[in-house]
Amino acid sequence: MFTGRGKQLTVFVSESDHYQHRSLYMAIMEMLRREGCSGATATRGIAGFGASSLIHTSAILRLSLDQAVVITVVDRPQRIERLLAPLRTMAPNALITVQDLEVIQSGAPSREGLPDVKVSDVMRREVASVHLESPLTSVIELLLDKNYTAVPVLEHDGKVVGVISENDLLTRGGMKATLSLQQAVDPEYVRELQQSLENPDRTASEVMTKPATTVSPETPLGEAARLMVDKHLKRLPVVDREGKLVGILGRLDILKLVAAVHLPEWHPEAHPIGEPALVEDVMTQEVPVVGETAKVEEIFDLLVASSHKRVVVINDRRHVVGIVADSDLISRVSRESRPGIMEVLISKVPIARIGGEARKHIQKLRARSANEFMTREVITVRDKMPVASALALSAEKRVKRLPVVDAQDELVGIVGRTEMMRALLGRCEGERGV
Repeated sequence: MFTGRGKQLTVFVSESDHYQHRSLYMAIMEMLRREGCSGATATRGIAGFGASSLIHTSAILRLSLDQAVVITVVDRPQRIERLLAPLRTMAPNALITVQDLEVIQSGAPSREGLPDVKVSDVMRREVASVHLESPLTSVIELLLDKNYTAVPVLEHDGKVVGVISENDLLTRGGMKATLSLQQAVDPEYVRELQQSLENPDRTASEVMTKPATTVSPETPLGEAARLMVDKHLKRLPVVDREGKLVGILGRLDILKLVAAVHLPEWHPEAHPIGEPALVEDVMTQEVPVVGETAKVEEIFDLLVASSHKRVVVINDRRHVVGIVADSDLISRVSRESRPGIMEVLISKVPIARIGGEARKHIQKLRARSANEFMTREVITVRDKMPVASALALSAEKRVKRLPVVDAQDELVGIVGRTEMMRALLGRCEGERGV
Protein backbone atom coordinates (compact mmCIF):
# COMPACT_ATOMS: atom_id res chain seq x y z
CA MET A 1 0.00 0.00 0.00
CA PHE A 2 1.14 3.60 -0.56
CA THR A 3 0.07 7.10 0.25
CA GLY A 4 -2.15 8.90 -2.18
CA ARG A 5 -4.89 11.41 -2.72
CA GLY A 6 -8.39 10.26 -1.82
CA LYS A 7 -11.81 11.51 -0.78
CA GLN A 8 -13.96 10.99 2.27
CA LEU A 9 -17.68 10.51 1.73
CA THR A 10 -20.00 11.04 4.70
CA VAL A 11 -23.72 10.27 4.64
CA PHE A 12 -26.07 11.25 7.49
CA VAL A 13 -29.35 9.28 7.68
CA SER A 14 -31.86 8.34 10.37
CA GLU A 15 -32.00 4.88 11.86
CA SER A 16 -35.71 4.72 11.04
CA ASP A 17 -35.19 5.47 7.30
CA HIS A 18 -35.94 2.63 4.92
CA TYR A 19 -35.18 1.76 1.32
CA GLN A 20 -37.11 -0.96 -0.46
CA HIS A 21 -38.49 -2.42 2.78
CA ARG A 22 -35.19 -2.54 4.66
CA SER A 23 -33.04 -0.24 6.77
CA LEU A 24 -31.60 2.50 4.59
CA TYR A 25 -28.17 2.45 6.20
CA MET A 26 -27.81 -1.32 5.60
CA ALA A 27 -28.98 -0.92 2.00
CA ILE A 28 -26.33 1.78 1.51
CA MET A 29 -23.62 -0.40 3.10
CA GLU A 30 -24.44 -3.28 0.76
CA MET A 31 -24.42 -0.96 -2.26
CA LEU A 32 -20.97 0.32 -1.24
CA ARG A 33 -19.69 -3.24 -0.99
CA ARG A 34 -21.09 -4.12 -4.43
CA GLU A 35 -19.33 -1.09 -5.90
CA GLY A 36 -16.00 -2.39 -4.62
CA CYS A 37 -15.31 0.17 -1.90
CA SER A 38 -12.29 -0.62 0.23
CA GLY A 39 -14.36 -0.16 3.39
CA ALA A 40 -17.19 1.72 5.04
CA THR A 41 -18.26 2.37 8.63
CA ALA A 42 -21.75 3.05 9.96
CA THR A 43 -21.80 4.81 13.35
CA ARG A 44 -24.93 5.26 15.48
CA GLY A 45 -25.16 8.59 17.23
CA ILE A 46 -25.86 9.01 20.95
CA ALA A 47 -27.50 12.43 20.66
CA GLY A 48 -28.17 15.02 18.01
CA PHE A 49 -30.69 17.10 16.10
CA GLY A 50 -31.24 17.85 12.43
CA ALA A 51 -33.47 20.04 10.29
CA SER A 52 -36.48 19.29 12.52
CA SER A 53 -34.63 20.78 15.56
CA LEU A 54 -35.82 17.81 17.61
CA ILE A 55 -33.14 16.43 19.91
CA HIS A 56 -32.81 12.63 19.77
CA THR A 57 -30.88 10.72 22.41
CA SER A 58 -30.13 7.10 23.15
CA ALA A 59 -30.88 7.38 26.88
CA ILE A 60 -31.92 4.09 28.45
CA LEU A 61 -35.36 5.38 29.48
CA ARG A 62 -36.14 6.60 26.00
CA LEU A 63 -34.64 3.93 23.74
CA SER A 64 -35.24 6.02 20.63
CA LEU A 65 -35.38 4.21 17.31
CA ASP A 66 -34.67 7.38 15.36
CA GLN A 67 -31.01 8.06 16.08
CA ALA A 68 -28.68 9.46 13.45
CA VAL A 69 -26.51 6.97 11.58
CA VAL A 70 -23.34 8.32 9.99
CA ILE A 71 -21.81 6.30 7.13
CA THR A 72 -18.18 7.11 6.34
CA VAL A 73 -16.21 5.96 3.29
CA VAL A 74 -12.62 6.73 2.31
CA ASP A 75 -11.73 5.81 -1.25
CA ARG A 76 -10.24 7.11 -4.44
CA PRO A 77 -11.86 10.19 -6.03
CA GLN A 78 -13.30 8.46 -9.11
CA ARG A 79 -15.13 5.85 -7.08
CA ILE A 80 -16.52 8.41 -4.64
CA GLU A 81 -17.84 10.47 -7.56
CA ARG A 82 -19.45 7.37 -9.03
CA LEU A 83 -21.27 6.66 -5.76
CA LEU A 84 -23.04 10.02 -5.56
CA ALA A 85 -25.76 9.30 -8.14
CA PRO A 86 -27.02 6.05 -6.54
CA LEU A 87 -26.80 7.63 -3.09
CA ARG A 88 -29.01 10.53 -4.14
CA THR A 89 -31.53 8.02 -5.46
CA MET A 90 -31.49 5.85 -2.35
CA ALA A 91 -31.38 8.70 0.20
CA PRO A 92 -32.94 11.85 -1.31
CA ASN A 93 -33.32 13.49 2.14
CA ALA A 94 -29.88 12.60 3.51
CA LEU A 95 -27.05 15.02 4.18
CA ILE A 96 -24.12 13.97 1.97
CA THR A 97 -20.66 15.54 2.16
CA VAL A 98 -17.39 14.92 0.31
CA GLN A 99 -13.95 16.22 1.22
CA ASP A 100 -10.41 15.73 -0.09
CA LEU A 101 -7.79 14.01 2.01
CA GLU A 102 -4.39 12.31 1.84
CA VAL A 103 -4.11 8.61 2.70
CA ILE A 104 -1.03 8.30 4.91
CA GLN A 105 -1.28 4.63 5.86
CA SER A 106 -3.67 1.76 5.29
CA GLY A 107 -4.56 -0.46 8.20
CA ALA A 108 -5.84 -3.25 5.96
CA PRO A 109 -4.21 -6.59 6.87
CA SER A 110 -2.78 -8.44 3.89
CA ARG A 111 -1.70 -11.94 3.04
CA GLU A 112 0.00 -13.11 -0.16
CA GLY A 113 -0.03 -9.49 -1.33
CA LEU A 114 -3.82 -9.29 -1.13
CA PRO A 115 -6.32 -8.32 1.61
CA ASP A 116 -6.44 -11.07 4.24
CA VAL A 117 -9.93 -12.34 3.42
CA LYS A 118 -11.46 -15.66 2.42
CA VAL A 119 -12.71 -16.65 -1.01
CA SER A 120 -16.28 -16.50 0.35
CA ASP A 121 -15.86 -12.74 0.93
CA VAL A 122 -15.11 -12.10 -2.75
CA MET A 123 -16.72 -14.87 -4.81
CA ARG A 124 -19.91 -14.45 -6.81
CA ARG A 125 -22.76 -16.68 -5.72
CA GLU A 126 -24.83 -16.39 -8.88
CA VAL A 127 -22.94 -18.74 -11.17
CA ALA A 128 -23.49 -19.57 -14.83
CA SER A 129 -22.79 -23.26 -15.52
CA VAL A 130 -23.44 -26.01 -18.03
CA HIS A 131 -24.12 -29.73 -17.75
CA LEU A 132 -22.28 -32.71 -19.16
CA GLU A 133 -24.73 -33.07 -22.05
CA SER A 134 -24.86 -29.36 -22.96
CA PRO A 135 -24.08 -28.91 -26.70
CA LEU A 136 -21.02 -26.84 -27.57
CA THR A 137 -23.14 -24.25 -29.38
CA SER A 138 -24.97 -23.55 -26.11
CA VAL A 139 -21.67 -23.31 -24.23
CA ILE A 140 -20.32 -20.75 -26.72
CA GLU A 141 -23.54 -18.72 -26.58
CA LEU A 142 -23.35 -18.64 -22.77
CA LEU A 143 -19.70 -17.55 -22.77
CA LEU A 144 -20.42 -14.77 -25.26
CA ASP A 145 -23.54 -13.61 -23.43
CA LYS A 146 -21.83 -13.47 -20.02
CA ASN A 147 -18.45 -12.32 -21.38
CA TYR A 148 -16.74 -15.25 -19.64
CA THR A 149 -13.75 -17.28 -20.76
CA ALA A 150 -14.75 -20.48 -18.91
CA VAL A 151 -17.69 -22.09 -17.12
CA PRO A 152 -17.93 -25.04 -14.71
CA VAL A 153 -19.51 -28.28 -15.92
CA LEU A 154 -21.90 -29.94 -13.46
CA GLU A 155 -23.49 -33.28 -12.86
CA HIS A 156 -27.23 -33.24 -12.22
CA ASP A 157 -26.65 -33.18 -8.44
CA GLY A 158 -24.68 -29.92 -8.71
CA LYS A 159 -21.21 -31.42 -8.29
CA VAL A 160 -18.44 -29.91 -10.38
CA VAL A 161 -16.87 -32.48 -12.71
CA GLY A 162 -14.93 -30.21 -15.04
CA VAL A 163 -14.45 -26.81 -16.61
CA ILE A 164 -14.87 -25.88 -20.25
CA SER A 165 -12.80 -22.91 -21.37
CA GLU A 166 -12.12 -20.91 -24.49
CA ASN A 167 -8.89 -22.85 -24.94
CA ASP A 168 -10.78 -26.17 -24.72
CA LEU A 169 -13.18 -24.99 -27.43
CA LEU A 170 -10.34 -23.81 -29.67
CA THR A 171 -8.12 -26.88 -29.29
CA ARG A 172 -10.65 -29.71 -28.94
CA GLY A 173 -14.05 -28.28 -29.76
CA GLY A 174 -13.43 -27.09 -33.30
CA MET A 175 -14.15 -23.42 -32.56
CA LYS A 176 -12.29 -21.36 -35.14
CA ALA A 177 -12.33 -17.81 -33.71
CA THR A 178 -11.51 -16.57 -30.22
CA LEU A 179 -14.36 -15.28 -28.09
CA SER A 180 -13.03 -11.71 -28.27
CA LEU A 181 -13.13 -11.82 -32.06
CA GLN A 182 -16.66 -13.21 -32.01
CA GLN A 183 -17.78 -10.45 -29.67
CA ALA A 184 -16.53 -7.87 -32.17
CA VAL A 185 -18.86 -8.98 -34.97
CA ASP A 186 -22.61 -9.05 -35.46
CA PRO A 187 -24.76 -11.92 -34.07
CA GLU A 188 -25.56 -13.28 -37.54
CA TYR A 189 -21.90 -13.79 -38.32
CA VAL A 190 -21.41 -15.44 -34.92
CA ARG A 191 -24.17 -17.93 -35.80
CA GLU A 192 -22.37 -18.70 -39.04
CA LEU A 193 -19.18 -19.39 -37.10
CA GLN A 194 -21.01 -21.74 -34.75
CA GLN A 195 -22.57 -23.60 -37.66
CA SER A 196 -19.07 -24.10 -39.03
CA LEU A 197 -17.99 -26.12 -35.98
CA GLU A 198 -16.53 -29.46 -37.00
CA ASN A 199 -19.26 -31.25 -35.01
CA PRO A 200 -21.92 -28.92 -33.52
CA ASP A 201 -23.58 -31.88 -31.76
CA ARG A 202 -20.59 -32.53 -29.50
CA THR A 203 -21.21 -31.93 -25.80
CA ALA A 204 -19.36 -30.31 -22.95
CA SER A 205 -18.34 -33.70 -21.53
CA GLU A 206 -16.29 -34.43 -24.67
CA VAL A 207 -14.29 -31.19 -24.61
CA MET A 208 -14.04 -30.09 -20.96
CA THR A 209 -10.90 -30.17 -18.83
CA LYS A 210 -11.22 -32.64 -15.96
CA PRO A 211 -10.92 -32.81 -13.07
CA ALA A 212 -11.68 -29.17 -12.35
CA THR A 213 -9.31 -27.10 -10.24
CA THR A 214 -11.48 -25.82 -7.40
CA VAL A 215 -11.25 -23.99 -4.07
CA SER A 216 -13.44 -23.92 -0.98
CA PRO A 217 -15.19 -20.86 0.47
CA GLU A 218 -12.71 -20.94 3.38
CA THR A 219 -9.60 -20.81 1.17
CA PRO A 220 -7.51 -17.63 1.77
CA LEU A 221 -7.81 -15.31 -1.20
CA GLY A 222 -4.05 -15.10 -1.66
CA GLU A 223 -3.81 -18.88 -1.92
CA ALA A 224 -6.56 -18.94 -4.56
CA ALA A 225 -4.83 -16.16 -6.50
CA ARG A 226 -1.55 -18.07 -6.48
CA LEU A 227 -3.37 -21.16 -7.75
CA MET A 228 -4.76 -19.09 -10.62
CA VAL A 229 -1.33 -17.78 -11.55
CA ASP A 230 0.42 -21.15 -11.28
CA LYS A 231 -2.17 -22.97 -13.39
CA HIS A 232 -2.85 -20.07 -15.80
CA LEU A 233 -6.53 -19.92 -14.90
CA LYS A 234 -8.92 -16.96 -14.95
CA ARG A 235 -11.86 -18.55 -13.10
CA LEU A 236 -12.04 -20.98 -10.17
CA PRO A 237 -15.23 -22.84 -9.20
CA VAL A 238 -15.91 -22.66 -5.46
CA VAL A 239 -17.29 -25.90 -4.01
CA ASP A 240 -18.54 -27.11 -0.64
CA ARG A 241 -17.37 -30.24 1.16
CA GLU A 242 -19.50 -32.42 -1.10
CA GLY A 243 -18.01 -30.90 -4.24
CA LYS A 244 -21.16 -28.99 -5.12
CA LEU A 245 -20.88 -25.60 -6.77
CA VAL A 246 -21.53 -22.68 -4.40
CA GLY A 247 -19.79 -19.81 -6.20
CA ILE A 248 -17.20 -18.67 -8.71
CA LEU A 249 -14.01 -16.68 -8.21
CA GLY A 250 -12.78 -14.79 -11.26
CA ARG A 251 -9.50 -13.02 -11.77
CA LEU A 252 -11.43 -9.79 -12.28
CA ASP A 253 -13.06 -10.27 -8.85
CA ILE A 254 -9.59 -10.34 -7.30
CA LEU A 255 -8.46 -7.35 -9.34
CA LYS A 256 -11.49 -5.35 -8.21
CA LEU A 257 -10.44 -6.01 -4.62
CA VAL A 258 -6.90 -4.90 -5.45
CA ALA A 259 -8.42 -1.75 -6.94
CA ALA A 260 -10.36 -1.15 -3.73
CA VAL A 261 -7.22 -1.36 -1.58
CA HIS A 262 -4.59 0.22 -3.84
CA LEU A 263 -5.37 3.67 -5.15
CA PRO A 264 -4.86 3.68 -8.94
CA GLU A 265 -4.49 7.50 -8.86
CA TRP A 266 -0.81 6.93 -8.11
CA HIS A 267 1.38 9.97 -8.55
CA PRO A 268 5.19 10.21 -8.70
CA GLU A 269 5.34 12.07 -5.37
CA ALA A 270 3.60 9.21 -3.51
CA HIS A 271 5.70 7.44 -0.89
CA PRO A 272 5.51 3.65 -1.16
CA ILE A 273 5.55 1.62 2.04
CA GLY A 274 8.26 -1.05 1.78
CA GLU A 275 9.72 -1.97 -1.60
CA PRO A 276 6.80 -2.78 -3.91
CA ALA A 277 7.32 -4.42 -7.29
CA LEU A 278 7.27 -1.83 -10.06
CA VAL A 279 5.83 -2.03 -13.54
CA GLU A 280 9.30 -1.70 -15.06
CA ASP A 281 10.30 -4.91 -13.24
CA VAL A 282 7.74 -7.04 -15.09
CA MET A 283 6.96 -5.23 -18.35
CA THR A 284 7.96 -6.54 -21.78
CA GLN A 285 10.21 -4.12 -23.62
CA GLU A 286 9.61 -5.66 -27.04
CA VAL A 287 6.42 -3.92 -28.14
CA PRO A 288 4.90 -4.21 -31.63
CA VAL A 289 4.65 -0.59 -32.78
CA VAL A 290 3.67 1.27 -35.94
CA GLY A 291 3.24 4.89 -36.96
CA GLU A 292 -0.14 6.45 -37.67
CA THR A 293 0.34 6.07 -41.44
CA ALA A 294 1.35 2.39 -41.31
CA LYS A 295 -0.60 0.29 -43.82
CA VAL A 296 -2.82 -2.61 -42.93
CA GLU A 297 -0.41 -5.32 -44.12
CA GLU A 298 2.23 -4.20 -41.63
CA ILE A 299 -0.35 -4.17 -38.84
CA PHE A 300 -1.53 -7.69 -39.72
CA ASP A 301 1.99 -9.11 -39.76
CA LEU A 302 2.73 -7.64 -36.33
CA LEU A 303 -0.57 -8.87 -34.89
CA VAL A 304 -0.14 -12.48 -36.02
CA ALA A 305 3.48 -12.53 -34.80
CA SER A 306 2.76 -11.08 -31.35
CA SER A 307 1.25 -12.77 -28.31
CA HIS A 308 -0.12 -9.40 -27.17
CA LYS A 309 -2.87 -9.41 -29.86
CA ARG A 310 -2.45 -5.67 -30.23
CA VAL A 311 -0.16 -3.13 -31.88
CA VAL A 312 0.69 0.21 -30.27
CA VAL A 313 0.55 3.28 -32.51
CA ILE A 314 3.12 6.00 -31.74
CA ASN A 315 4.10 9.38 -33.15
CA ASP A 316 7.61 10.57 -34.02
CA ARG A 317 8.30 11.35 -30.33
CA ARG A 318 7.34 7.77 -29.31
CA HIS A 319 4.23 9.07 -27.58
CA VAL A 320 1.30 6.64 -27.61
CA VAL A 321 -1.49 7.95 -29.85
CA GLY A 322 -3.54 4.80 -30.30
CA ILE A 323 -3.73 1.02 -30.13
CA VAL A 324 -4.98 -1.57 -32.63
CA ALA A 325 -6.31 -4.91 -31.34
CA ASP A 326 -7.34 -7.83 -33.50
CA SER A 327 -10.96 -7.14 -32.55
CA ASP A 328 -10.58 -3.55 -33.84
CA LEU A 329 -9.74 -4.84 -37.31
CA ILE A 330 -12.70 -7.20 -37.39
CA SER A 331 -15.22 -4.63 -36.15
CA ARG A 332 -14.07 -1.87 -38.55
CA VAL A 333 -14.16 -3.68 -41.87
CA SER A 334 -17.12 -4.50 -44.08
CA ARG A 335 -19.03 -7.71 -43.45
CA GLU A 336 -17.89 -9.21 -46.75
CA SER A 337 -14.24 -8.74 -45.76
CA ARG A 338 -14.58 -10.39 -42.35
CA PRO A 339 -14.07 -14.02 -43.45
CA GLY A 340 -10.72 -13.15 -45.02
CA ILE A 341 -9.60 -11.04 -42.06
CA MET A 342 -10.69 -13.76 -39.67
CA GLU A 343 -8.73 -16.38 -41.63
CA VAL A 344 -5.53 -14.34 -41.31
CA LEU A 345 -5.99 -13.74 -37.59
CA ILE A 346 -6.91 -17.34 -36.85
CA SER A 347 -4.17 -18.92 -38.97
CA LYS A 348 -1.42 -16.69 -37.53
CA VAL A 349 0.21 -16.80 -40.97
CA PRO A 350 1.98 -13.72 -42.43
CA ILE A 351 0.02 -12.01 -45.19
CA ALA A 352 2.67 -12.86 -47.80
CA ARG A 353 1.74 -16.54 -47.35
CA ILE A 354 -2.03 -16.01 -47.51
CA GLY A 355 -3.76 -16.83 -50.77
CA GLY A 356 -7.22 -17.34 -52.20
CA GLU A 357 -10.25 -15.32 -51.11
CA ALA A 358 -8.52 -14.13 -47.95
CA ARG A 359 -5.80 -12.51 -50.02
CA LYS A 360 -8.39 -10.69 -52.10
CA HIS A 361 -10.04 -9.24 -49.01
CA ILE A 362 -6.70 -8.06 -47.67
CA GLN A 363 -5.94 -6.38 -50.99
CA LYS A 364 -9.13 -4.31 -50.67
CA LEU A 365 -7.81 -2.86 -47.40
CA ARG A 366 -4.29 -2.02 -48.63
CA ALA A 367 -4.94 1.73 -48.77
CA ARG A 368 -6.20 1.93 -45.19
CA SER A 369 -3.82 2.91 -42.38
CA ALA A 370 -3.44 2.56 -38.63
CA ASN A 371 -5.23 5.83 -37.82
CA GLU A 372 -8.43 4.38 -39.34
CA PHE A 373 -8.40 1.24 -37.20
CA MET A 374 -6.85 2.35 -33.91
CA THR A 375 -8.59 3.13 -30.64
CA ARG A 376 -7.45 6.62 -29.68
CA GLU A 377 -8.27 6.67 -25.96
CA VAL A 378 -5.42 4.55 -24.65
CA ILE A 379 -4.90 3.80 -20.95
CA THR A 380 -1.17 3.81 -20.12
CA VAL A 381 0.86 3.25 -16.96
CA ARG A 382 4.17 4.71 -15.82
CA ASP A 383 7.23 2.51 -15.55
CA LYS A 384 7.80 3.61 -11.93
CA MET A 385 4.22 2.81 -10.88
CA PRO A 386 3.80 0.03 -8.29
CA VAL A 387 2.40 -3.16 -9.80
CA ALA A 388 -0.54 -3.08 -7.39
CA SER A 389 -1.54 0.37 -8.67
CA ALA A 390 -1.29 -0.76 -12.29
CA LEU A 391 -3.45 -3.80 -11.50
CA ALA A 392 -5.98 -1.52 -9.85
CA LEU A 393 -6.07 0.66 -12.95
CA SER A 394 -6.42 -2.43 -15.15
CA ALA A 395 -9.45 -3.51 -13.14
CA GLU A 396 -10.96 -0.03 -13.05
CA LYS A 397 -10.69 0.46 -16.81
CA ARG A 398 -11.21 -3.23 -17.72
CA VAL A 399 -8.06 -3.27 -19.85
CA LYS A 400 -6.01 -6.48 -19.92
CA ARG A 401 -2.76 -5.09 -21.37
CA LEU A 402 -1.34 -1.63 -20.80
CA PRO A 403 1.36 0.26 -22.72
CA VAL A 404 4.10 1.51 -20.37
CA VAL A 405 5.53 5.03 -20.65
CA ASP A 406 8.37 6.83 -18.87
CA ALA A 407 8.43 10.28 -17.26
CA GLN A 408 8.64 11.87 -20.72
CA ASP A 409 5.57 9.88 -21.89
CA GLU A 410 7.72 7.85 -24.28
CA LEU A 411 6.70 4.23 -24.86
CA VAL A 412 9.08 1.85 -23.09
CA GLY A 413 7.11 -1.41 -22.83
CA ILE A 414 3.81 -3.23 -22.39
CA VAL A 415 2.49 -5.14 -19.38
CA GLY A 416 -0.36 -7.60 -18.80
CA ARG A 417 -2.43 -8.76 -15.85
CA THR A 418 -0.86 -12.21 -15.57
CA GLU A 419 2.72 -11.00 -15.09
CA MET A 420 1.60 -8.24 -12.71
CA MET A 421 -0.39 -10.68 -10.58
CA ARG A 422 2.57 -13.05 -10.48
CA ALA A 423 4.85 -10.19 -9.41
CA LEU A 424 2.46 -9.06 -6.70
CA LEU A 425 2.28 -12.55 -5.20
CA GLY A 426 5.96 -13.30 -5.82
CA ARG A 427 7.15 -10.16 -4.04
CA CYS A 428 5.31 -11.18 -0.89
CA GLU A 429 6.76 -14.68 -1.10
CA GLY A 430 10.24 -13.17 -1.33
CA GLU A 431 9.59 -10.93 1.67
CA ARG A 432 8.72 -14.03 3.71
CA GLY A 433 11.96 -15.71 2.63
CA VAL A 434 10.15 -18.63 1.00
